Amino acid sequence: MRLRLMRVARGLSQADLAERADVSRQTLMAIEGGALSTRFADVARLLWVLDDVGLQTALASAAQDAVYQEAARTSLPRSKRRGAGPA
Repeated sequence: MRLRLMRVARGLSQADLAERADVSRQTLMAIEGGALSTRFADVARLLWVLDDVGLQTALASAAQDAVYQEAARTSLPRSKRRGAGPA
C-alpha cells in the first residue's frame, strides 16, 4: 500500500514506475497488492526510484541485524543459501 501511495503522490502510473525501476508492471501490481512472494531486489529498485530514504534505511538495518541474518540462514534450504556448496 505504501508503494502505491508514494507512486500516486508522485503522479506516476504503474507502467511509468515499473519501467523506471526495471520491473514488470505485473510485478509492481503484485507488490502493490501485497504479494508475499516478492523479491527483495524488486522492492529495493522501486524504493530507489521513489526515493523513499526512510524505508530504504529500515530495510538496510534489517539486513544488518544479527537476528535477521540468523533467521535467514536457518530458514532457507541449503541450496538457496548464498555461498552454500554441495552438502
